Amino acid sequence: MICAILMSKQLLTGGRLHRGVLWTFLILLLLSVYGRWLVDATPEPLRPAWWVFGPFILLTDLLNPVFFDRFWFFMFCICGVAICALFWVLGRGGWKIRAVSAAILASIIAAPFAVLFMYGPYSLRTVRVHREYELSWLTEPKGNFASAFKSAQREHDVFGCKYLLHGWGPDSRLYFGSKCRKDLWVFDPQVDKTPRRIQSFPFESGSLTEVTRSRNFRPMGDGGLAVSRVVEDSISPDGEFRAFVIQDSLYGPYDVLVMQPTAHK
Repeated sequence: MICAILMSKQLLTGGRLHRGVLWTFLILLLLSVYGRWLVDATPEPLRPAWWVFGPFILLTDLLNPVFFDRFWFFMFCICGVAICALFWVLGRGGWKIRAVSAAILASIIAAPFAVLFMYGPYSLRTVRVHREYELSWLTEPKGNFASAFKSAQREHDVFGCKYLLHGWGPDSRLYFGSKCRKDLWVFDPQVDKTPRRIQSFPFESGSLTEVTRSRNFRPMGDGGLAVSRVVEDSISPDGEFRAFVIQDSLYGPYDVLVMQPTAHK
């Protein structure tokens, strides 16, 4: 729907206001994708010049819609590509408009590759575990782009996909899900290396262990884990395993960890 509105021929061939809306969208799209990197690359004495964008400078740090989710990232890029292509075919203004739209088009097409260059692999920077324990990182991003995209979310203080624990079942397996896709996952720390997606609980959900919700920091201590923030945690029925939903930065993405004694590996 967003693309249909933005790519309307009336907008492209209509008055200045219509065309101005489309050019503004393209500029803000580029600012959202590349702005933070460009600001960081700008010599410090020249950085105040970025305030020419006014409140839109927040797109380079906070309130960045492009990095809310990978789906929206590609949707915005597809809209940008389509608008540039139609400007080339239908737009007015001669070769200058076509040259500018072609340059923007190239920048948008390069955006997924630029994310890899600008942000790099995602890692848990603040997580520390006592030497008697080790962690299984259940939500570690798969693939280079997914990892770099999650790094971008952390840099822009974007929550991304919010995970939630359902608890441990009587089978000593962890069950957890996410709010973004309404999915359900199971993880057996004694057998599995990665979680598996399932359709439903194999038993009554009332038999799951309790999930404790917290908004506090988790210092290294009796729990054995140090991290910026623990959102939820749950202990397995036998007390050997402990699951956490954490945030590696206070306003960044969510992750699911399972802590277990080293002897179990």
